[in-house]
Amino acid sequence: MKYLFTLLALAVIATCPQYAVSSPQPDFAVPARMTGVASGSLDSSGNVVQNTARVLTVLDQFQSITESLYGLQNPILYRLATGFRVVLDSLVESGSPIFQGLSNAARLSTGNITTVFDGIRRSINATIALNELHQSAINGTVLLLGTAGVQNISFVLDQLARNVANLTGALDEIEPAIVEIQDVGSRPSQAQVDARYPRSAVRRLNGILLDYVNIGQATVPQINAVVNRIRMMDGFIGRLVSVRDGLRYDLNRTLTAVNGSVYAGVQQRLHATIRTVGNNLNASVLGTMRKLKLFFLDDVEEIRLEARNASALLSQRLTNVTRQLDELVNRTEVRMDGYETELVMNRTIAAVTDLAWRLALSVTSSVPRADSCYARYNYEFDKLLRLIYGTLVACGQGEARTLQSVGSGLGGSLTLVQAQLDAEMNSYGQCLNGLVPGSSDALKLQRSVCLKGAQHFSHILGDAVVYAQRSAFEALLRDEMQHSAERHYQCVRASDQLMIAEVKGLWTSIAVCMN
Repeated sequence: MKYLFTLLALAVIATCPQYAVSSPQPDFAVPARMTGVASGSLDSSGNVVQNTARVLTVLDQFQSITESLYGLQNPILYRLATGFRVVLDSLVESGSPIFQGLSNAARLSTGNITTVFDGIRRSINATIALNELHQSAINGTVLLLGTAGVQNISFVLDQLARNVANLTGALDEIEPAIVEIQDVGSRPSQAQVDARYPRSAVRRLNGILLDYVNIGQATVPQINAVVNRIRMMDGFIGRLVSVRDGLRYDLNRTLTAVNGSVYAGVQQRLHATIRTVGNNLNASVLGTMRKLKLFFLDDVEEIRLEARNASALLSQRLTNVTRQLDELVNRTEVRMDGYETELVMNRTIAAVTDLAWRLALSVTSSVPRADSCYARYNYEFDKLLRLIYGTLVACGQGEARTLQSVGSGLGGSLTLVQAQLDAEMNSYGQCLNGLVPGSSDALKLQRSVCLKGAQHFSHILGDAVVYAQRSAFEALLRDEMQHSAERHYQCVRASDQLMIAEVKGLWTSIAVCMN
């Protein structure tokens, strides 16, 4: 855009009538030397070409400094810096046509100076009109630059606007003299030019240009410092975002690993223990039923009847117990809820981020001692995030180890179920121990009574005892899971309280440092 304005100014100048001169000494469309315009110097003020070049150099410095603001990584900081960036860009784009136009005009040998100066005046008026918009935009950056910073930039903008406005008065004084010189003829003598040369107006014009240069050069370090502070805070916030995202990812991965270890080391082991009980029962029942089948066709009616009844009962018992054990497997779940952990980590991130932004805006606003306090404390933010992350990880891993021990105890309680079923199966085994189809009728009668008693035991106590033991295991599991949740919650709550204390402590230290 800057270059577009320059080209337009050149185009306006190019449309001016041109006249051939044998030995042109170009100064403001006068083919004769006027010291202080394109060359030479009146007193120590230099000349217009030199001074406009100095102004354009200052504007280029403005632009090169602010270009780095386009590379800000943090979207919030980028948005906050928009007004500051736009004002400086606009200052360059609106000012360049004025000073480039003056430089070009100063080097003209012929042409309509009124047309040239009118083009420059239009650019001056447009720049002055923009000052109100510039002030409004800068006032919108108070959160980033602070009240003092906004006032400083606002004061500079007013100075530059007044300086540009003063150019009009100088041009108004110069123009009539140039026209008068041109009216003398197409080839005025140097004496005729010197007699009409508006020295005081040209001296004033150069003084205005030098004032702009001085204001700009005094402002460049200020702008550079503001931009450097903004970029430094962009790096600071960006670093914290990187640490935050990394820790959040690591925490999620750790929680997944912890739950994986609980699942494999506790839940699956309990499932395996329950299934082992079922497998042992299945093997015992099938073995007993094979022995009972030997007597399904026995001549002794009593043993034949009891063998068939016992086999049917055991088949039913196997089905019932297997179903109960399968249901128990499905209801046995051991896991750790990571909700509180993630909540505390998110609270920590929010608190640290808020504190970081307060420090960052103190630095960009040039709050006294903010720079040194930032240098002293900025890495404490990273440490705080890592500290809370470490305590939360320790909470999860510690509870996982506790659950490993709890799982062993829960697995031990299942041995009662196994013992009960073993006792039940042993009662049948004792009845069939040493009994074969060729045994005496008396022994078969005796063992038939034994089988009847074993069946009575299964009917009366088997289902009830197994159900009671299963219920006791489930109640114990619920209690342990509740205790586990309470232990983990207390640990995570302690991390949360630590976070609050650390954040308060860090902000207090920063406040003391700045005050």
